[in-house]
Amino acid sequence: ISPQFRENLQDVLPSLPAQDDHFLLKWLRARCFDLPKSEAMLRKRGLSPSVPPPWGVCGPLSLPVFLQVIRKFMSGGMCGYDREGSPIWYEIIGPLDAKGLLLSASKQDLIKNKFRDCEVLRHECERQSQKLGRKIEMVLMVYDCEGLGLKHLWKPAVDVYGEILSMFEENYPESLKRLFIVKAPKIFPVAYNLVKHFLSEDTRKKVVVLGSNWKEVLQKYIDPEQIPVEYGGTLTDPDGDPKCSSKINYGGDVPQHYYVRDQLAQQYEHTVVVTRGSSHQLEYEILFP
Repeated sequence: ISPQFRENLQDVLPSLPAQDDHFLLKWLRARCFDLPKSEAMLRKRGLSPSVPPPWGVCGPLSLPVFLQVIRKFMSGGMCGYDREGSPIWYEIIGPLDAKGLLLSASKQDLIKNKFRDCEVLRHECERQSQKLGRKIEMVLMVYDCEGLGLKHLWKPAVDVYGEILSMFEENYPESLKRLFIVKAPKIFPVAYNLVKHFLSEDTRKKVVVLGSNWKEVLQKYIDPEQIPVEYGGTLTDPDGDPKCSSKINYGGDVPQHYYVRDQLAQQYEHTVVVTRGSSHQLEYEILFP
């Protein structure tokens, strides 16, 4: 690490989650060792609002209603470790009711929840580093896209997901080892095109869409004992649940009695007024039949 880089950051270092060379090196790599750009990125991270601690062991009924909704219906979870000891995070897309969540909780609450998830993973990397005696800095992600459909392409949901991806890129650089897409339907390229511009080129290179042999590929990187039975491994919950639901939330439709609003205001990049008797032609690229 350049002594000058560390010296320039003396005023912001105390507000960062870590100050060691491994942590600072992530930011340098993320900006191709451009010192001014790396410093600007780190300063922005230092100015980010502090992340509330995870909910811990408090019961769901002691949480505010909107947090009950997020905790119960926001899919995903950490489960197992890859062959190198990195934590694995599963995202379950199909059952995710993005519209129901956004009608029941605020966008800020959903983003804060993802911030918490990222902090949980960061702390788990630190624990693994201490346990294994070597630096564990990255996370392997598995995106289960079975059931991905038009409901997931609702514009407010895409906008929020874009903000979550931007938050991850800006605050957790060089933290993603690989991102495996499994069970991707034909609509997946359309969904990916809507959000890929939020990802850095380096992150895009780590996104791998797996085919029908996805279970075999996962086992190349993850011991079967660390993979839930649901995903081709042998891991179950203590009660025998093959989905490991105690670790991975599988979401579901949010009941309407949780809704706190009827609709969301939508902002569009382009608008046009078509007056009576006139016409307006739009051209679109069709990405799938």
